[in-house]
Amino acid sequence: MLINGKKIMWKLGASFAMLMATTTVVDAQCNSWESYPSGVQSAKEQHVIYTDLYKSKKYKEAFPIWKDLFTHVQTPKEAKSRHFQHGIQMYKEFASAEQDAAKKKEYTAEMVKLYDQMAECLGENALDRAYEASYLYYLRGDANQVVNLFEKSIKLGDKKTPSMVFAPIAQLTVYLFKYNQSQPEEKRNPKYTAEYMRNLYDQLKGLAEYNIENNKKEAAQYQTGWDAIVKEYDKIGGTIWGCEFYTDKLKPSFEAEPNNMEQNAEILATLKKKCGVDNDLYKEVFAIYGPWKEEKDLKEAEELFGTYCNLEKGNVRMKQSQKAKKAGNADEAERLAKEAFEWYEKSLNDPITEDCKTTTEEKGELAYKIAYRKYKAGSYSSARSFCYKAAELKKGWGEPYMLIGTMYASSGKRCSGGKGTGFEAQVVAWPAMDMWQKAKSVDPSVAAKANSQIARYKKYLPTKGDLFQRGLKPGGTYKVGCWIGASTTIRAGGE
Repeated sequence: MLINGKKIMWKLGASFAMLMATTTVVDAQCNSWESYPSGVQSAKEQHVIYTDLYKSKKYKEAFPIWKDLFTHVQTPKEAKSRHFQHGIQMYKEFASAEQDAAKKKEYTAEMVKLYDQMAECLGENALDRAYEASYLYYLRGDANQVVNLFEKSIKLGDKKTPSMVFAPIAQLTVYLFKYNQSQPEEKRNPKYTAEYMRNLYDQLKGLAEYNIENNKKEAAQYQTGWDAIVKEYDKIGGTIWGCEFYTDKLKPSFEAEPNNMEQNAEILATLKKKCGVDNDLYKEVFAIYGPWKEEKDLKEAEELFGTYCNLEKGNVRMKQSQKAKKAGNADEAERLAKEAFEWYEKSLNDPITEDCKTTTEEKGELAYKIAYRKYKAGSYSSARSFCYKAAELKKGWGEPYMLIGTMYASSGKRCSGGKGTGFEAQVVAWPAMDMWQKAKSVDPSVAAKANSQIARYKKYLPTKGDLFQRGLKPGGTYKVGCWIGASTTIRAGGE
């Protein structure tokens, strides 16, 4: 019989592709061995032949034999779900390996049919539907169909819902919710709303808590599943719950360990981003963390700097800032850089000593660095002061005047009530040109750059007609107000 079996396998294996293309699962028949045309003994022999191949993962050889047997014997009384489970596994493997999208879809559909027929024969089962959803998820099946199956498993299982449901349903629904939010309102799926996500979260939380408490054998799996849900929901918590989500989540941790400063720093960073600094919990945490951090930083600075001069203290902080930036800690990098520039500002007034050897020119360059930082921060008046100091310390250097010109020229909005257009916005270019002229007069090396800026802004100047309407003439004197507060030469566009 074994030899004949091998011959049969060879013949059926050769026609496997044709069988897969032309056969489908028979509608809900639920028969045992007696329904096999050649008798019970023959049916059991065929079962042994295909099972041996199946166990060796020779699915292509096993499938035709299983198919012929399954057509007649779906629920053998010794193990009523076995033939269903073997067929499901083979279809899953075929679909997983298939590169052709249409064939992959066919195999997946046959797998789903087997699950439905098994449910009709043996009754619905939460674990079966969970596995079906997981297999479809693995095979990249329709996301909505997968979610529906996971929901069905939850409904069937209730408090005994398998833990394997937790992570994938959270991942899929969070993805679908985020995708839904990115679509125009008329194209959104009405299912995946914030209310749906909140209800699902509460339902899963209840199931997790119950099983962690009462299902000691699998408590660890349910805890792992719940951790996965929390991780996924963190991506949308602010959207579906708002700031309240983060305060409710973080407050118990803070109250449990109010003096855990590492935790407090993380809480403050999250609340600042999600709720703002006016949040009550933020203020409560900062009231403890702020004074501690200030004292800690002062102590560290004293220990670190010792007798360093102010310039060296700034250099130390700047190196620390650069290190923090490379590590991806932008907030810490900015804090350290701010401290560095505070030390730099102090160093400008330090006398040159044996301990702090720096030239006047180097101080001028340092003043310019400070000016540029203040310019980038939007502190134009302060930046201008440091530009003048830089020019004073480093004689014959045009860059400070170039930067003042740039600040003047970019003040159109500031000096026109936020409009950025009109006469008040145009005239800021006049003192800017004065600065660029001065820059090239003291430093020929910046002449080309200065000329380029002057030429660029000429087209933004008021026309002669605009000047005439205001009783102004080119070549006259005009006092530009706003933060600039400078007397300048009137120029017309095109000159």
